[in-house]
Amino acid sequence: MKTIWFDIDNTPHVNFFKPLINHLKENYQLIFTLKEFAEVKKLFEKEIGIDYRLVGNHKGGLKIMKVYGVLERTIQLITNIEKFDAKISIGGDSSNLCAKFRGKKSITFDDNEIAPNWRYSKFTDFAFWPSAIPLAVILKQGFKKTRIFRYNGFKENIYIADYIPDPDFLNQLPFRNFIVIRPENLLANYVDASKSIVPELVKILIQEGYNILYLPRYRSDLQLVQENNKIFIPQDPLNGLDICYYADAVLTGAGTIAREAICLGTPALSFYAGSRLLLVDQELIKQGKMIHTREPKEICAYLKKADKIPFQPEKSKSVQKEVFSKVDELLFKWLE
Repeated sequence: MKTIWFDIDNTPHVNFFKPLINHLKENYQLIFTLKEFAEVKKLFEKEIGIDYRLVGNHKGGLKIMKVYGVLERTIQLITNIEKFDAKISIGGDSSNLCAKFRGKKSITFDDNEIAPNWRYSKFTDFAFWPSAIPLAVILKQGFKKTRIFRYNGFKENIYIADYIPDPDFLNQLPFRNFIVIRPENLLANYVDASKSIVPELVKILIQEGYNILYLPRYRSDLQLVQENNKIFIPQDPLNGLDICYYADAVLTGAGTIAREAICLGTPALSFYAGSRLLLVDQELIKQGKMIHTREPKEICAYLKKADKIPFQPEKSKSVQKEVFSKVDELLFKWLE
């Protein structure tokens, strides 16, 4: 039996890969490496629960340390990862370099054209991108035209297709109605940590009577809020899709959880701190499904008029079928 290696280095990747893992596990042996970062390890153990190897950790926000981290983790993977026949990851500088060094095929998924994808683009054998990203933009990153598959949806559709709401989810929270706040990525190079809008935003929302499920990225994010009975901070990772499904709205300093919420019918707002929104988020704004602002009063006004719509999984199921069929085709061609 051929072996597929999954490398997972960020928290949202766990939910993303869960249905693909279930799809492939009957026909392939699967092995996993995780990066010690944010909630990756805890969420993987909770949602997938398969043996894994922990390789590498986050080196902080300094560029020089990020470069060092990539090189260090690449060496660790090359020297420690067991035998495999193909690799699957979301982006992944180190895992793509490792696969190329081992002479093995690699598949990558991405939807972030702002990230330095050129660092791995020439080392991956096939890349999946949503159609909201123009082909010309992807090619500029160094990907080859014949090795790109653009699917008709968003990355989040791929795994939301299998989502079934947990009827007991609300029992884990101290309130039934709530909004979600996920702060800016304060360790990212594009964010000035001193300019987070979260403290002011939380203050205004509490005054307006909202219950808040606060989802810190890092321990340092806890300093942005003060203890209050209107704020709940989970001690253990909660299922992100259940969070989005049951929330009245999702407010986030990044994009993934906002796109998940939109796919599930929940209003979402981005207060992303970078100079330019991702093209996938620009597309959702163009469609009228998302808004972007960093003004707390505007956010509060948005919440007062935002309405949920019923979850309709048909679109997501169509996207997943399209992507999984191509993955199957590639693996059969390479490995059988």
